[in-house]
Amino acid sequence: MKQYKLYLFDLDGTLIDSDRMLIETFRELYSIYKPGFYPEDEYILKFSGPQISKTLSNEFPDLDLDLMLNEYRTRSRKFYDQYVCLFPGAKELIDKLVSKNIPFGVITNKHSYATKYTYELLDLEKYNIFSICADDVVNLKPHEEGILKAMEHFGIKNKDDVLYIGDGFIDYFSAQNAGVKFGFVTWSPRSIKENVEIDEIIDSYQSFAEEIA
Repeated sequence: MKQYKLYLFDLDGTLIDSDRMLIETFRELYSIYKPGFYPEDEYILKFSGPQISKTLSNEFPDLDLDLMLNEYRTRSRKFYDQYVCLFPGAKELIDKLVSKNIPFGVITNKHSYATKYTYELLDLEKYNIFSICADDVVNLKPHEEGILKAMEHFGIKNKDDVLYIGDGFIDYFSAQNAGVKFGFVTWSPRSIKENVEIDEIIDSYQSFAEEIA
């Protein structure tokens, strides 16, 4: 694997496993606000990536968005604490990046309050991870703004020196729009089409960490 000067990660579905939380939260919301609607898990899993306000607007177009945002935040909390966890090897990978002084960060469409809560829940706040969240940009992913802001922060000018790692098409197009390399985590339930060019395939964080200098 090529050695990069900056590693950027998506959060949900990439560093942390929040899929069960998402499924259980929407199942509860549907039971209240769309009784009788019981889609397959795969239908809900596609909600990981876009900003939650957009998803809620699409799923509950006749309901007040502020109401549904409050409902989502309130009802997701118990599932968040119960199900959200780091993917195997993610913490060890972060430890290695820190120990080697290799720049890294997170680019997420999650809001900063939720990102902060995630870091506290998973004992990641001690790393002081450089993060660009939904409220840090004008344009959300797949726009390139977040990645470019991270490059500017770290003083990286050569786009070939940057690897953006994600779990779906939003992340792929974010990397494409920014002109940086893309790494795909193979455990994602959000598939990437076979004809899409992927620069780095990541089968596990354990093997990925071993390849980093």
